[in-house]
Amino acid sequence: MAPPSPPSPEIGGLPDDLLAALAGKYEIERSLGAGGMGTVYLARDLALDRHVAIKVISPDLTTSGVIRDRFLQEARTVARLRHPNIVAVHAAGEAGGLLYFVMEYVPGESLRTRLERDRRVEGYAALAAIRDLANALAYAHERGIIHRDVKPDNILLDQEKHCAMLTDFGVARALSTGDERLTRTGFVLGSPRYMSPEQAAGERELDGRSDVYSLALVAYEMFAGEPTFSGGGAAAILTQQLTQTPAPLEEKSDSVPPEVALVISRALAKEPADRPTAAELAGVF
Repeated sequence: MAPPSPPSPEIGGLPDDLLAALAGKYEIERSLGAGGMGTVYLARDLALDRHVAIKVISPDLTTSGVIRDRFLQEARTVARLRHPNIVAVHAAGEAGGLLYFVMEYVPGESLRTRLERDRRVEGYAALAAIRDLANALAYAHERGIIHRDVKPDNILLDQEKHCAMLTDFGVARALSTGDERLTRTGFVLGSPRYMSPEQAAGERELDGRSDVYSLALVAYEMFAGEPTFSGGGAAAILTQQLTQTPAPLEEKSDSVPPEVALVISRALAKEPADRPTAAELAGVF
């Protein structure tokens, strides 16, 4: 086997303790991108000779020992999920004061990247992606696992398998405090644009219907080319999630099938009891 390559300049900021913990198992090649919760790196699994993605959680979000313990517990729970539309978690740990998890590498791009480039995703591509995601949520919900942060950034479009995949299951729950929206530092977990009304209200006990609402917001944006609510700061958008009804999707898209627009509208009901389940949503698509 060839000796490991020298670290890329892109990973120079990682602490030696973390690099030492990964050494001999994973060789980090480059950064894949950074977001509010941390940075994702492309790495090679040396034992199995395959690419993986390693997400390192921002240290600002993991100041509490309780949060660190909960993160590892959530990672163990999510690692048991096996579904073609859920990014698999292979390992998790803590080193150098940083939490990280190792997950399946998905070649392709995020839905966020696609929407920023093309603005819309319509037709069969949209219907297939929404079906994939609803099936993934239905599978997780049957096992008592809620995502809590369904948004375009956490949806990966696999260019080899031609499917949509959900990532970051359980991360929002692991890093939250008593207020479902916030970390200990006051950072807003997830994006207000994709929060359900009950999540926007700060309710701690959510169920699968919260994920359904978030997926409906994503589906609406795919067809409409714009989010249901925007403008103002996070507080303004959270208020809109609680009090306002989006414009009918048919007014924003000429291509959305009437039955699809109807089920998306039902999934955007303010009352959770009025929404379809993820399995019912998948059945329509």
